[in-house]
Amino acid sequence: MSANRLGEVAPGVLVATSRFMATNTVVVVHGSDALVVDPGVHLDELESLAGELLARRLQPVGGFATHAHWDHVLWHRDLGDVPRWASPATVTEGIAHHHELVDQAEAVVEVDDERLGLSLIPVEGALPWTGPDALPVVHDAHATGHAALHVPELGLLVAGDMGSDIEVPLLEHGVPGPQALLAYHEGLERLAALGPVDVVVTGHGHVCDGAMWRRRLDADRRYLDDIAAGRPTDDTRLVEPWIEDADAGMRASLTKREWRVWARTLAPPDETATLAVRDGITTFLGRRPGVVAAYVPLPGEVDLAGLLDIGADVVALPCMEPDGTISWRRDEGRRERNRLGFDQPGADLPIVDPVDFDVLLVPGRLFDRHGVRLGRGGGHFDRLLPRLRPGAAVVGVTVDERIVPRLPTEHHDRPMTHLATQSGVRAVRGPRT
Repeated sequence: MSANRLGEVAPGVLVATSRFMATNTVVVVHGSDALVVDPGVHLDELESLAGELLARRLQPVGGFATHAHWDHVLWHRDLGDVPRWASPATVTEGIAHHHELVDQAEAVVEVDDERLGLSLIPVEGALPWTGPDALPVVHDAHATGHAALHVPELGLLVAGDMGSDIEVPLLEHGVPGPQALLAYHEGLERLAALGPVDVVVTGHGHVCDGAMWRRRLDADRRYLDDIAAGRPTDDTRLVEPWIEDADAGMRASLTKREWRVWARTLAPPDETATLAVRDGITTFLGRRPGVVAAYVPLPGEVDLAGLLDIGADVVALPCMEPDGTISWRRDEGRRERNRLGFDQPGADLPIVDPVDFDVLLVPGRLFDRHGVRLGRGGGHFDRLLPRLRPGAAVVGVTVDERIVPRLPTEHHDRPMTHLATQSGVRAVRGPRT
């Protein structure tokens, strides 16, 4: 298909591809009516699009913008003064960033309609047009209010800037990296859950079928795991300098420091979740008598109060010694305040050697699905874990809201063997390297 010549990719679905970043315009046809999605990009291409629709005796009756980036909110007067729909958040973003959209567009193309972002109409539910149900699937991956368009009757998914075969996943600018990453994962899973999907048109790149779409989603997940873990990627889409720059920028927004900053914005575990975590751990520990090492919680950590009377042979708690090192002492209920203001076992209580631990309960700011932990940066548990005997259970204690897909991993990081949340205690497999 030559550049910006409409071609039929499925019955009732026409696509034109721009010479600018292989940007795709989608036209959904119903009789003589046409729904135009993300028309673009150059002025001559928009003029050609309008002319081709006229030649095919197709009348635009509506438009749809998948998200509020300049190359997805373009229009041309020859397409007619018709309703142009978008998600409510996209409409809000378009109005808020109107002048930026115009400046960005005019730096690249000649703009026919300078109302960029101002002429969109918010829609919830199916688009009010004459053709088959066209359902926006709204998420915040890549852009706030980003919306794919699913047309189940045609097996069509217009994916917006997701699942491209020529671009890696691009996290939203202007929001913390961890928040943008989690939003992207959520967006991928919303799209993955859709059906039927037989033909997919992405914002940039090549049209694909449902099987290839699933492979692309897997590739996006792998890439996001690579940048979140801070490891090299073999993704073949990293070919253009601007994509390599974007890759570097996203990695810089996903360091341990950035995750710790973001974690401080999360609410502490509430009482209901805390009780559920304790119940799960109690059940888990009931099958594992012996020496259990626990902790006295810091702000934001799950409070294990009432859990430590579990009938274990020994319960050990961390104790800060006068020289600043951490030892583990038998908990017999007598506590003293250390120099940092936290309670710990009395200095006269027996020391417990970590090699004797059967179970170690570990708090953390965040954990990932593979058991990688993000602590407070002191390195105490990093130094402790290599001292445990093989087979000891290392249980990360947290809540579901603090489990993320992937965290940065360094050579000294050792993953948990289990994670305990309000959903229960489950074994985890360490990350791939």
